[in-house]
Amino acid sequence: MEPSIRSFVAIDLSVPARRQIEALVQELRKSNAQVGWVRVEGIHLTLKFLGNVAPQLIEQIKPALARAAGQTGPIRIEASGCGAFPGLKSPRIIWVGLRGQIAPLADLARRVEEALVPLGFKPEERSFKPHLTVGRVKGRARLQALQEMLLAHADFAAEPFDAAEIVLYKSDLRPDGARYTPLFKTPFSGSPATADE
Repeated sequence: MEPSIRSFVAIDLSVPARRQIEALVQELRKSNAQVGWVRVEGIHLTLKFLGNVAPQLIEQIKPALARAAGQTGPIRIEASGCGAFPGLKSPRIIWVGLRGQIAPLADLARRVEEALVPLGFKPEERSFKPHLTVGRVKGRARLQALQEMLLAHADFAAEPFDAAEIVLYKSDLRPDGARYTPLFKTPFSGSPATADE
């Protein structure tokens, strides 16, 4: 039996946005806080985490994602602001926020959810909060310095870009951090979103 594939559905960032986020992360690293920082090439907007998936199911996921992408036009978004979940007082996840056409983005996430339900994936119960995870807090040392850095860069903004495809990724967990391999890409072929949120 083939091993299951740990996978997720995401939108990639543009190269300029990725570089600008990388510069922000370099600044945040100066806090010397105990944070496991995500590799810049691994930063992406997750639409749905699928978990461990049987290889034969991957082949059924691809057309489902293509249908969801086919109803979606390009979505203009920009990385904006930074902070922590659940909050700055006790940060666990360090994030960069997103703004722009968030309503069409939420519609896309809902379409992806709906497309995958017939394949046995449970819909996400939490509301869709688009963000980019850039780090995971590992300990309490130098936390105040990190909090101050996040506040100092709260007005961070990267260059806007048009998201134009969905990517199905394979995730390999390694001692030096997760590695992501694209298994399938499908372009947005619907009409462009009009409402700026």
